[in-house]
Amino acid sequence: MKVLLIDDHNMLRESLVLALKKECPGFDFLQASTGDEAKGILVKNDDCRMIVLDLQCGIENGLFILSELRAVRPEVKTLVCSAFSEPLTVENAISAKVQGYITKTSDLLEIALAVKMVASGKEYFCTEALNVMKANVNASKIASGLLDSPDRTTRLFASYKKLSPKEKEIFEFLAQGFSISEIAQKLGKSIKTVENQRTAVYEKMELHGMGDLAEGARMLGYY
Repeated sequence: MKVLLIDDHNMLRESLVLALKKECPGFDFLQASTGDEAKGILVKNDDCRMIVLDLQCGIENGLFILSELRAVRPEVKTLVCSAFSEPLTVENAISAKVQGYITKTSDLLEIALAVKMVASGKEYFCTEALNVMKANVNASKIASGLLDSPDRTTRLFASYKKLSPKEKEIFEFLAQGFSISEIAQKLGKSIKTVENQRTAVYEKMELHGMGDLAEGARMLGYY
């Protein structure tokens, strides 16, 4: 079976391919460092039905690359192999309906297992991804303390999920460092309204000031 591995870090990509060839006999690993290169390879190899995808290929967003590749090969199976394990990053990948997610800190045996599982039509998600999926299902219970949370990040993510769309928007602006007056101007709202929404964000997420919010944004994967 042909598998296309897409990663802009040449040495890491080539080393991983060499290692996977030993762990996955019968697999033919192709390589690409950019979205355009990956698309060209898929066009030329119509028997390639699976990709292993980094979420950040240089300046390219991996999920955008995935959408481009699905236009060429809609049925392509996708295993994300990323350096990022923050909840929002994982959630975005899951929302894109990938078949698997592992981190680059995974050992070779787990990566090989994930490749084999996804190639066979099954799914494989690492512990971090499973925690995000669990938080999505049990967000209300975790945030209310009715269900044990694996760690602070997962609990923070569950609280974030309880924010309204408008509150998430305020959270994102605050995480980017905008002041209350700047946010009010951008959204066409009064300063008082934005202050009230900021207070709601702090209360729901159990945050205490901008320093705490900035740390929470980093843990969630905003930057």
